[in-house]
Amino acid sequence: MSAKNGSTRSFRSRGRLIGLAMAAVFAMSALFAANASAHGPVNASYLALGDSLAFGYSQQLYNENEKAGDPAASFEAGYVQDYYAKITKHVLVQEQNLGCPGETSASLIGNGPAGEALAASSFKATTEAPCAYSSAWNAYHKNGTGGPLHIEYGGTKSQLEKALELIAVDAGTGKPVSVITFNIGANDQLHAIHSCEVEVGTEYGTEGKSKYGSTPEEAVHNCLVAHIPTIIGSIIKNTEAAAYALRSGAFNGVPYTGKIIVQGGYDPYGAVFTKNVELLSGSLGLAALINVKEQEAYEKPAIEGGFAPCITNLFTTFNPGGGQEPHRLQLYTNMANVTEFEGKKNGPDIHPTPVGYLKMASLMKKQCG
Repeated sequence: MSAKNGSTRSFRSRGRLIGLAMAAVFAMSALFAANASAHGPVNASYLALGDSLAFGYSQQLYNENEKAGDPAASFEAGYVQDYYAKITKHVLVQEQNLGCPGETSASLIGNGPAGEALAASSFKATTEAPCAYSSAWNAYHKNGTGGPLHIEYGGTKSQLEKALELIAVDAGTGKPVSVITFNIGANDQLHAIHSCEVEVGTEYGTEGKSKYGSTPEEAVHNCLVAHIPTIIGSIIKNTEAAAYALRSGAFNGVPYTGKIIVQGGYDPYGAVFTKNVELLSGSLGLAALINVKEQEAYEKPAIEGGFAPCITNLFTTFNPGGGQEPHRLQLYTNMANVTEFEGKKNGPDIHPTPVGYLKMASLMKKQCG
């Protein structure tokens, strides 16, 4: 699949990104040199892209550290840090975590130069304003809607555009990116769940019934089923567009040819408390379907430059079914977290526990190296 049929504007945008990235090489080289390990020079980079899972988020940590001057420092026990620890035993690598809580496949691309070019290309990527979590923090400060990132993107730059910049910087300073981990799409699905809940709630509030089913629970499930093809299509389309930008070098002049590890999804709304009783009816089947469809799409050699990711299977570990599932979801996620901090509830929270994040990293290392 090619993105060469974009507008003239997209090529100007590419040139602008290349110029910015290469300028950053010289501006940042001294900084990276200062961060070299005491045991020798860093000679490679690990770049983490994604949403709150890459960031290492949990609601409990946010509640407990929201008043801190730099709460991002509290989120250092996610799968990115755990995986980083596993790959740096014998190699000196620097970690660069761009994860943004709340990120969707569209906001990861952003609505800046890269987003405009990919939207105008054959990918027809959808775009959104980048990283609302960071934007809310920068605009309002400590208003409970966001916080600082591990690495800020700056202004209106998107996560993808920052990744392209870092790939160029790292290559120019002798620390090329050797592995990228990538998780995205969960917030696309959560937005769809919320939209269906609102739509069904409105139907019952105004008409006393829904076109999707005879009960509110059935109606929400059937609404999701009806929208699943669109949801999956959008996630795949945007992920492929982002992969093209990374692999081809079309935007920064530096094609990335190394390993990409994509996280498969788990279902936090599965049987959390009772065997074979889902918190959201039909969610296990929908999550399994999304994983299958995404894997089928990512295995096709459709992207110029080659996507060829290694996909980590989280579903069968987090959602094994039967009597094991309640124990797994309670151990690996915060869905059963009933604690509070200063009157703020720490759960239920879809994000992993420290044990869950470590399990994700272990599966990544075992399945993808």
